[in-house]
Amino acid sequence: MGDTLPREVGRAIRVLRLLHGLSYAEFAEKARLSATYLRQVERGERDLGLGALALIAQGLNCDARLLLPGDGRSPVSAVVADRFDRAPEALQDALLYLLIEPDDSPKKQAILALINEETDRARPRSRPRPEERGSRGTVPSSSSRRPGR
Repeated sequence: MGDTLPREVGRAIRVLRLLHGLSYAEFAEKARLSATYLRQVERGERDLGLGALALIAQGLNCDARLLLPGDGRSPVSAVVADRFDRAPEALQDALLYLLIEPDDSPKKQAILALINEETDRARPRSRPRPEERGSRGTVPSSSSRRPGR
């Protein structure tokens, strides 16, 4: 078992943090722990004490037991199962369809493309992308450079 428990717990914490849409900075503020420590925990590089586990669960707005394996499932499975159980029935049906439908199904590919498009639109941008920085003194893109000049 050794080092697998910290990795499993870290993976569960990461999944739940991402499901909540929290950056490390936001998560650190909510959990009242440093972002560096939380990164190390998510990677399974640090062991957790019960106090830190309680603060992390508080930051993720969940029961600390949800982050620990205990019923033979991984903590990630428990987190996903808990979120699935709380989802509306129509969403559960859609998720089950996506899990059951073959990957090469055109309908499944269309649904996944729509989901990716919506996710990209909903994702907040904290920093401008490299192609958007050109007007602020950064190196111009290669398309504006001409060879030999």
